[in-house]
Amino acid sequence: MAGGLPQRRPPDDSGSYEEPRARLIAAISKVAAEQGYEKVTVELVARSAGLPPEAFEEQFESREQALLAAYQSFLDRIWFEVAAACDTDEPWPVRVKAAVGAVLASLVEASALARAFAVEATAASLAATERQLAALDDFAALLGEGRHFHPQAATLPAATERALVGGIASIVSGHLLVEEPQALAALEPQLVELLLSPYLGPSEAHRVATG
Repeated sequence: MAGGLPQRRPPDDSGSYEEPRARLIAAISKVAAEQGYEKVTVELVARSAGLPPEAFEEQFESREQALLAAYQSFLDRIWFEVAAACDTDEPWPVRVKAAVGAVLASLVEASALARAFAVEATAASLAATERQLAALDDFAALLGEGRHFHPQAATLPAATERALVGGIASIVSGHLLVEEPQALAALEPQLVELLLSPYLGPSEAHRVATG
């Protein structure tokens, strides 16, 4: 599942890469998590980064561009965690299960930031919605690799993976919206079974999901 991952630059929490841009992106994420997406301001971000407001303006053309850069950093981090979880010799269904677990663990750990970006940002910004849809397409493409491992799935409708990933994203967003991130971890078996059933059949998908 991880073999065909497009190459992306690893996220950098140290603030050492592309100073001061990395510091500003980290500060945007911090402010968004603490204050909410709509309350992110240039002044708050600059103060959190320990930089003057002029530094923000040198790096970003607008507040929205800065927020999108931080959102992309968030999406990239989830992508790399999925890649790490899938980087094994385990059978494809087991790697799917590991990927789901990695995503859910990441969202629980950074639930406030996930809510700001996955829920609040997409409600406020068309560009953020487009970023999220592109990310879902990437994950759907990964899931589609199951058709190679399980030929009986070759006849599934072309939109199957997108529908599965989109449905799970909706479920996850619902829990983030009502601020129930801890409940996400308990959903892992159900979500894994939902993803695997079209490829393995209900019985085998249940076995993998609960095993």
